[in-house]
Amino acid sequence: MLKFNLFSFLVLVFTLYQSNAQTVNVAGTVTEKHSGEYAIGVTVAIYPDDTTITKPIRGVYTNKFGFYSIPGVSKGKYYLVVQGIGYGKYREKIEVKADKDVIKNVSLNRKDVKTQEVVVEAERTSGATKGISSIEISPLFVEKMPSLGAEKDLFRVLQLLPGVTQATELSSGLYIRGGTPDQVLYLLDGVTVYNPGHMAGFLSTFNNDALKDVRLIKGAYPAEYGGRLSSILDVSMKEGTKEKFSGAGGIGLLTSRLTLEGPLNEDATFMVSGRMFYPYLIYKFFESMYAPDDVDAGYYFYDFSAKVNYKLSENDRIFASGYFGRDVLYANEKDYFGTNFNWGNKTGNLRWMHIVSPKLFTNFSLIYSDYNYNFGMTNYRDYPDSTVKKGEELFETTSGITDLVLRAEAQYFPFENHVIKSGLETTWHTFKSAAQSVFFDDETGLKAPVETIKALDAAFYVQDEWKVTDLFSTNIGGRLYYFQEGNYLGFEPRFSAKYLLTEDFSVFGAASLTNQFLHLLIRNDITLPTDLWFPSTKTVKPSKAYQGVIGVETFLGNGEYQLTLEGYYKKMMDIYDYKDNADFNFGVPLQEQFTTGWGEAYGMEFFLHKRVGAFTGWIGYTLAWVTHHFKDLNEGKAFSPRYDIRHDFEITL
Repeated sequence: MLKFNLFSFLVLVFTLYQSNAQTVNVAGTVTEKHSGEYAIGVTVAIYPDDTTITKPIRGVYTNKFGFYSIPGVSKGKYYLVVQGIGYGKYREKIEVKADKDVIKNVSLNRKDVKTQEVVVEAERTSGATKGISSIEISPLFVEKMPSLGAEKDLFRVLQLLPGVTQATELSSGLYIRGGTPDQVLYLLDGVTVYNPGHMAGFLSTFNNDALKDVRLIKGAYPAEYGGRLSSILDVSMKEGTKEKFSGAGGIGLLTSRLTLEGPLNEDATFMVSGRMFYPYLIYKFFESMYAPDDVDAGYYFYDFSAKVNYKLSENDRIFASGYFGRDVLYANEKDYFGTNFNWGNKTGNLRWMHIVSPKLFTNFSLIYSDYNYNFGMTNYRDYPDSTVKKGEELFETTSGITDLVLRAEAQYFPFENHVIKSGLETTWHTFKSAAQSVFFDDETGLKAPVETIKALDAAFYVQDEWKVTDLFSTNIGGRLYYFQEGNYLGFEPRFSAKYLLTEDFSVFGAASLTNQFLHLLIRNDITLPTDLWFPSTKTVKPSKAYQGVIGVETFLGNGEYQLTLEGYYKKMMDIYDYKDNADFNFGVPLQEQFTTGWGEAYGMEFFLHKRVGAFTGWIGYTLAWVTHHFKDLNEGKAFSPRYDIRHDFEITL
């Protein structure tokens, strides 16, 4: 029996191989015609050479680098059709021969969505599970939204989506389906940004002028992502136009910004963007009239983004991107004391994209990320009977996290209806914290030594986007992880599926297990920069979440409207908070101030999205519950956090 089964399996593999050997791949890249930037997420489909047939034979969508590959195409003549929201339709007749892959690069013209026709047939054919619990936001849409002064903010727009809430009107932190902001993985060009907020969370660090693509996955995300319990915010920066040197900017009472982009030569482009927020200038004006002369105070922030794209060959490109941002808050009083508070992020990514063949796409990255904050109090007064000297630091604390990452990823298109993604990532974390204090009645003062924790974080994932039939599609995958501090090793299964009941109506579901090894401990509901990132250890276990999603989706008006009704459930284990009686005096181990608990979140979301036409936008409604259970908080009784909002209704146009 065993021999028969083994023989049958070998025959099946040989048959699939022979069948695949008689077909070829149609592959290439899709770019914007004038700028030369990659067109992300557009659909590419092949149609039979028959005007009476309107249904595509096969279709896919482009990845972050504009690459597509359609495997299993038999010999014959076809029409290649490329289309996406914001682009004009591209249509070209191609001929496929039995012994040669077809390489076809496509350039698309930009088109105003107000007049664009939307055809959803190709969207149904390609990547059916791609949109589960996710949405893509165009920076152009963000630009049209109301703003704080002249500053357009991505997070303010995301907070208008169903399932996304804010704890207070002053916070831009993303609380998604009962998860806190630290449970969201913020990626900027593939690099983790640990503190994505300016002004103590009032504005996000993402400068809309520098952005190209934004994708939010609210839950049950695929295996290619990991490291957070709740959600994924994946943001890509512009690559710079190849057409001509251009720039845009503005100067206001509170902010100034400038973005430049253009070609460096025939094979290279660049983009640089910077902005600065300086309300302290207005404060200085009023300070000169009303405030005492011995008081000096202010606040400002700035950030800078840059990216260079260099074409080595048709199959090779090098990308170098970076971000630097900082907030500075200070208040000094002459002959008394002063405070200085600053925090910020630094990121860098050197990436090599290599197309091995029409069936295999790869990219490799060397990544650097750093987040730190510093707080100090300085004495400006003479104390004759004290050892504290004028100009000496009374209190000083610093904390931060630095990452060095090596990442390799691949997309493989082996057979018809299969797209296999895999990747390997290794991260070296360095956590640092230090504090010192001098008291008037102490001759030596108190000083806590610099505490450094280093941890290796590694992960390997694989997933298969499998179109089982014309009606049923799945994404099956898993993620193997290892975290050195505490010696944690485990596996995270991921699964999603979608079934078409009719041409325009589908049901879908997804489930996932996720772990988080880095914990952000806060003392209030606003993501202040004094928050402390702390790794899992032998005593501080990684947080864990089980998530499930189920819903229905339909397209109306020939794809102009998208209507989604979605329900979710999430159980979170080993989540952390400070104890009610936490002791922050020097010498007290920080880990002893934590308390562990669990939580659950569940709800239902309604989302009507108008994607094209005279106006675009959405109507969203969320009915949700969030509950936490901590033995050392609220007398051990269940309680709802401040971001537990039962009903949330939003209209965005």
